[in-house]
Amino acid sequence: MRHYLLLALLLPLAGCGAPRSGGACGLTAIAGATMLLEEFGTPGQTLSAPPATLPPRLVARVAAGPAFEAVVGRTQDSGWVIGVEGSIPAPIRPAFGVLILDRAGTARGVMIYESVPIRGAPEIGRLSVDTLMLPLLGIQLDPARYEDPNCPFFPDSLLP
Repeated sequence: MRHYLLLALLLPLAGCGAPRSGGACGLTAIAGATMLLEEFGTPGQTLSAPPATLPPRLVARVAAGPAFEAVVGRTQDSGWVIGVEGSIPAPIRPAFGVLILDRAGTARGVMIYESVPIRGAPEIGRLSVDTLMLPLLGIQLDPARYEDPNCPFFPDSLLP
């Protein structure tokens, strides 16, 4: 009987959406960045062409690493160029970026990866990081598939 009473008292607390921080968000960031790459295998989510519009500024985040402000522009062939402002820390070697849109087509941000780009995913533009011009891929999906709402990948606080 005591176990049921204790369970009844703790259950409401389990649903409290208290903000997470520190280690919990760090683990979420690692798992979420990995899950995001796996979503390229889900049909209908990979962008085959650049989106028509993007905001002038986005947040770019190194997978499981720091976030930066980024500037958005266009190339002559209508692809996007997203320029990361600031310098990526030296041990990180960016290899490609993923522009992430939600299901409504709103840009959420850009995730920067150090691994080999997703095989067969079309380039929708370029990612400019320091002196590098890297491939930019795109994906459109529900943020709940990769991100904990209490630990956002792309914090609005970085944008002016």
